[in-house]
Amino acid sequence: MDIATDLALYFKKITMFQKMVDKSKTYENWDDWTKYMTQETTRKAIVMAMMMTACDLSAVAKPWEIQSKVALSVAAEFWEQGDLERTGLEQQPILMMERTKSADLPKMQCGFIDFVCAFFSCFQVEITPMLDRLLINRREWNALKEVHEAKLAWRRPKSAAEAAPQSKTCVVN
Repeated sequence: MDIATDLALYFKKITMFQKMVDKSKTYENWDDWTKYMTQETTRKAIVMAMMMTACDLSAVAKPWEIQSKVALSVAAEFWEQGDLERTGLEQQPILMMERTKSADLPKMQCGFIDFVCAFFSCFQVEITPMLDRLLINRREWNALKEVHEAKLAWRRPKSAAEAAPQSKTCVVN
């Protein structure tokens, strides 16, 4: 049995789900749509899998104080898994499970929101409040990412041209 929350499976099913959503717009009443959806096991399985994924991803739309704690908790679990892969299996973990990349968490969260979570926002007007919160949280993560990138840029050694003293009173060309 597939684990519905596996993101690799999510990306495979997302196209099928999008087609089903598009098809739903051609039905004039809910009963006909429900009949269409329940006639085939595959359609039901895709909807259930996407609903489970949406529930898992809903933490991204919680208030920042909650969402940031959930993200750190999930990241800590991933880093622990990465540690086990490195020590137990002697394999290099994937980037999101690499503890040494923990400072990149804000950047990874922005990517996660942009490429995984935002997909659900295009379906119904009813989830607009969820999208609004998701965008607020993305701005928070982006601000943290920019602070981290600024620190990295400040630490990076300057080239000889950048390091050369510049006159503030006279520029000679």
